[in-house]
Parts: sequence; structure tokens; C-alpha cells
Amino acid sequence: MTGLWGGFYRISLWITRFAWLNVLWILGTAIGLLIFGIMPATISMFTVVRKWVRKEYDISIYHTFLSTYKKEFKISTLFMIVIAILAFLLYVNVRYTGFMYTSPIYPILFGLFIIASFFYVLLLMYIGPVFTHYHLKFWQYIKYSVLIGATNLHYSIACLTILFGIYVASFRYPGIIFVFSFSVSAYIIMFFAHLGFTQLARKQQQEAKAETQESTTTLKQQDINYNHNG
Repeated sequence: MTGLWGGFYRISLWITRFAWLNVLWILGTAIGLLIFGIMPATISMFTVVRKWVRKEYDISIYHTFLSTYKKEFKISTLFMIVIAILAFLLYVNVRYTGFMYTSPIYPILFGLFIIASFFYVLLLMYIGPVFTHYHLKFWQYIKYSVLIGATNLHYSIACLTILFGIYVASFRYPGIIFVFSFSVSAYIIMFFAHLGFTQLARKQQQEAKAETQESTTTLKQQDINYNHNG
């Protein structure tokens, strides 16, 4: 289908996809009574949008979401526990820092809190994309989520800016929350994360190529020296 009607069809198709995925995320979160459901539902949602970002459109949203939800329920719940513990530590830190408002070390403690909070936000943003893109050990997912977010700071800031606009619109028009907010936000995060993944892979390939060329040059030099000595 081409032309104007083709454009309307594609737009309506994507609206339906994002709305359906958003509903699945809400249902998946509710089934787990929020605390035990939000992370499995989020990982499942990122699995779907990762395929979209990679131009894999001919998938069953429901079956992809459901199979991932079941398969990754345990590990994603463990992620939720870690995230909750870190949030609690940040809360304790800010409460403790507030009591020391008149202390000369208050600016230092508050600065550390700001830095830790920023890393925490990066963890929240990238844990889904990193988990669905890489095969790592448990704590490596935590580590790489922060490192990739910090390394690609320009992508992270651009992503946060767009997300801020989405949530401002969501609070102004609450109906958007139940239809698009979560799924569209996941797609945007995955889009920028995938740019970072691609850039990282390209850099690794360049470094590997440079090491190979250096090794080849060294071997040739050793061969020349051997022939000369011989």
C-alpha cells in the first residue's frame, strides 16, 4: 500500500503496536503486584522494542512479551531488588545529608549524592537495553548499564530530554499514560542505547583491527631481523 492511504495505514499500525505493548506492560506489572511485575514487564517490553529498532517488525508482540516475561522473571526480579536497595541507600544518604546542612562537608556530601543519583538514573535507563542486547553475568549488567550510559553521555542527555517532554505531556494529558507513555519511552531509550551499542562495537572492531595490523607488522619485522641475522 503506497501513497496517502499507505501513510495512514503505517501510522495507524504503529499507533496500534505501541498501544498494545503499553497495555501489555501495564498488565504484566499489575500481575506481579507492581513490585514483582514491573521489572519482568519492563525487560519484556525492551525485548520487543529492540526488535523494532533492529527493523524486525514481523513479530508477535504478545508471544514475544509473554515468553520473555516467563523466561526472565527470576533474574529481572533480582534486578528489581538491587534497584530498590540502591534507591533506599540514596534516600538514606539524602536524609543524612539534610541533617548536616550546617556542616562544612555538606557541599561534598551533596555533590556525591548528585553524582550517585545521576549514575542511578543511567542504571534505570540502560539496564533493559543492556540486558536484552548482551549476554553477561549478573553484576556485569549493572556495571555496563552505568558505563555505557556515562560513555555515551550525549546520547543519554538527548534521551533524558525527550523523555522529560513525554512525561510533561503525560501529566498534562493523563490518557497518554495508558496508551503510549511507557512503550514510546522504551523505544526512545532503546533507540539511543542501540546507537551507543553500535558505536561501541565499531570502536572494538577498529581496536581489534589495529592490534591485528600491529601484530602483523611485528611479525614481519621479526622475520626481517631473522633473515638478516641468518
